[in-house]
Order: sequence, then structure tokens, then C-alpha cells
Amino acid sequence: MPHQKFQSASIKPRYSKGEISVFGTNSVYPRTPWIAAWWSAAFPGFGHMFIGKYLHGLILIIWELVVNNLSHLNMSIAFSFLGRFDEAKEILNQDWALLYVAVYIYSIWDSYRCAVEIKKSHILAEIEDAPVTPSDVTFFDVVILDKKSPLIGSLWSIFTPGLGQLYGGSTVVGTFILAWWIYVCYKAAAVRTFLHSFLGDFDKAAASVDWQWYLFLPSMYAFAIYQAYVSVTENNTLYDIEQIRFLRLRDANLTQPITMDDNSTKIIVSMDHSPFVEMLIHDIEKLGVPSQNIVALPLENLDSQIHVIDTIQRVDGRSVLDGAMMGGTIFAVLGSIYGFRLHWGPIIWGLLGLVGGFFLGLIIELAISKKKVKMLASRKSEVIIEVTCNTSLIDQLIKVLKSRGAMGFVVMPKRSISNT
Repeated sequence: MPHQKFQSASIKPRYSKGEISVFGTNSVYPRTPWIAAWWSAAFPGFGHMFIGKYLHGLILIIWELVVNNLSHLNMSIAFSFLGRFDEAKEILNQDWALLYVAVYIYSIWDSYRCAVEIKKSHILAEIEDAPVTPSDVTFFDVVILDKKSPLIGSLWSIFTPGLGQLYGGSTVVGTFILAWWIYVCYKAAAVRTFLHSFLGDFDKAAASVDWQWYLFLPSMYAFAIYQAYVSVTENNTLYDIEQIRFLRLRDANLTQPITMDDNSTKIIVSMDHSPFVEMLIHDIEKLGVPSQNIVALPLENLDSQIHVIDTIQRVDGRSVLDGAMMGGTIFAVLGSIYGFRLHWGPIIWGLLGLVGGFFLGLIIELAISKKKVKMLASRKSEVIIEVTCNTSLIDQLIKVLKSRGAMGFVVMPKRSISNT
């Protein structure tokens, strides 16, 4: 028995919350403007990808790879940090370098501006409460807006940048990141350098790598890990927002009173936001329970503490992991540059810089935070379902609850009211 089609589902929204297609999933998730600007400063195009403007970001990334390489900018930067200023001036192609400046500044400015406008659009989309279609089936793909783990997305990008984006459902973005990572690694001879480093042949590692191409990799690697985490989290939030809209509209359309008799009882169920919520409602209806006897509404949680791992899941666009990844990116680049002079080579020092900078940035974020911080968020109830049914259905209902992953339930006791 399919659920009824709500009136708002047929209205094209003026301000869309998000869209899913064969190309991937995107949403107007609010991001902190200065964080977007910083990612653009680290690598033009990253700031736009960070806020969901993928096409704009891909164009700027291609521009960065081409113009930076032709101007030998990375080599000039590396020589400058190593104190070899004459070599830095000599190797820099000034004709291409001068073309670089305007687009670099534009990338920073425009990512900040777009982040501000996206936050406004998010507010207007929430006011409009427009629906988001949670699945799209085409000849090429079946795209489903489902719940995934942000940490698993980051883990796949740690193994190979791009895999985390593919895991999160961003097909085009994941393909592009994977392709550019493979190409830049090839041009930099990074795989050979990696093998020499971990075999302890550090002299060969430093001699075989191409500095100009290699210095693209630290920023790419750090951003791919974080962007995978961010995109999966935003998709999860988009799913929650859409299911909240669906449940509230469902409740508003159930205008008939709840039917009860002497053999009726109430069961209160707690669940996470997931497809199982709607599947459970359908299963209960199949047991013969009237639709109006099933009240399912999202729960408003009151926990205002900051959590290190999942603060980004709050729809305010702010996370303590922003500063951590900024620190990791900066120190990964510095570790890679100075690693050419140090014993362990650029690979080892780049990875150490990434880890050390991450924790240094995290410590700074936690130090300036005004709220009490916990490492992990405790599990929260997200949807409360109240079922009024015949007492004879309790055992069948409990079996259904277990099969659909309910967090917990309670059978409400019957209480008689005596006249005094």
C-alpha cells in the first residue's frame, strides 16, 4: 500500500534544498565562508568544491594544474622556503606567473561570496520546506539518498583520493578526483618515491621525485579526505531533513481521530532516521493497524555540547575539524618541502606533517571553543513512533520492530481512573 502523495510533492520549489541524479548528490548545506576562502587559498577550486559548486571548482582546479605547472610556481615556492632565493627567481616563468595572480585572488573572493549566498539560500529553502526526491533511477545508475558513515568515506580517501567521494555517491566528483590523483602521482613519480621511502632508501626517494608536481599532492590528499567526510555528512543531513518533512506532512494529513477500545494498548518506539522508519510504518499498516493510529514524529534533541567527530552534522556549517584539517594541510606541505633536506625524505615528513598539523589544529580549535567538548557524541533518538493497536498484535509488532532496527520500545501500561 503506497503512501499518499502530498500536495507539496508536486510543486517545483523556488529554493531547492538539494538534488540527486546520476552525476551525484548536492545540497545547499551552509558552510563557513572564511573556511571556503581558506581552501581556495590552499588550492584554487577547492573552496568551490567545499561548498558544492563542483563545476566551478573543477574548472579552477584544471586551471591551477596547468598555469602553476607552466609558471613553475611550486618549484619557486619550494626554493624560497629552503632559502634558495636566486634559484627561485631564476626558475619562475614570470609571463605565466602574472596570469596566475588575478584568477587566484578571484578564486578566494568568489568562494567566500558564494558561501554567503548559499547560507541565505539554505534558510529560504528551509522556510519553503520544499521536498527532495530521495531516489533517482536511470538507465545508467540507481541513485539513492541513504545514510552512510562519514568516517568510512574519509578512510577510503586515505587509501586513494576519490574513492571516498564514490562511496558517498558523488560519481562525477569522485571520478575526477581519482583521475587527477593518478595523473599527478604519475607526473611526480610519487609511487616510486613512496616505495623508496618505506624501504628506507631515502636518497633515491628524494632524487626520483619531481618537485613541481609533487607539491600538488599534500593539499590534494588532505582535501580529498576532508571533502569525502563533508559530502557524506551533508548527504546524511539532507536525508534527515527530507524525512522530517515527510513525517510532519504525514501527521498533518492524518485528520481522523485515533480509534481505541478496551482491548487497545499503546507502544512507544524509538528509531534513527533511516529508510527503516518508513518501512516500519508500512509493515505496521499491513498488520491491520489504521494509519491514524500510527503517529511518527521527529524528536528535538537538546544536547548543545560540541563533539569532535560529528560536529559538522549540525546544520550550522561549523566543525572543529575545519581547523584540524587546515593545520594538517599546512604542515603536510611544509613537511614535504623540508623533507627534501631531511633524512626521512618528503613522503614520510609530509605524512608526519599531516598528522601533526591535524592534531595541532584540533588542539587550537578546542582551546578557543567556548563550549564543553566531548570526543564522541552519544547516540540520540531521532524519531518517536506511537502505535495504538489491539493487544493481540503486540508480539507480531515486536518482531517487526526488531527486524526494522528499532532502538527501543515500551508498552504503555493501562491505568484506570477511579471516581472519588
